[in-house]
Amino acid sequence: MLKKVAVTAAAVALVMSPLAANAAAAPLPCAGGYSCDNTDPGPVSWEKTQTDAHATDRGCGEVELRSGKKNGRWYAWARVKVASMCGTYEGWIDRSYDGGEHMEHVLGYFTAADFQGSDFGNMYYWPDGAWIRAGFKRPGEDWSKSGLTEWRR
Repeated sequence: MLKKVAVTAAAVALVMSPLAANAAAAPLPCAGGYSCDNTDPGPVSWEKTQTDAHATDRGCGEVELRSGKKNGRWYAWARVKVASMCGTYEGWIDRSYDGGEHMEHVLGYFTAADFQGSDFGNMYYWPDGAWIRAGFKRPGEDWSKSGLTEWRR
């Protein structure tokens, strides 16, 4: 009887292991490329992620330009970290195809508050040749007060 239980358990493990591996490799929740614009990057199992640039605001907040690679394509989003007792910030990314002369502004807009610690916005496709930067500011502040990362290509 003990052998039968061991054989059955081994068979179940062999059947379940590919399912567990597939569950851990979460795909893009979109078809890829521009169809992924304004999509949550959180559930994706990225092949590679990195922080490309950051900007700070007097020790209270920081914005990071984050990126991830999946199926050979890059996607970008902003992450804002807020220190305790520093209130709320708005975060976003900008995308340009000419180094910032013309841009798609305030993509993936979100807010992050000190009680959260940090939060991130939705992702946008970062094709070859495109420039991306991340920005943040306090709600109600003029856009000229924005903290911005450098443009990255």
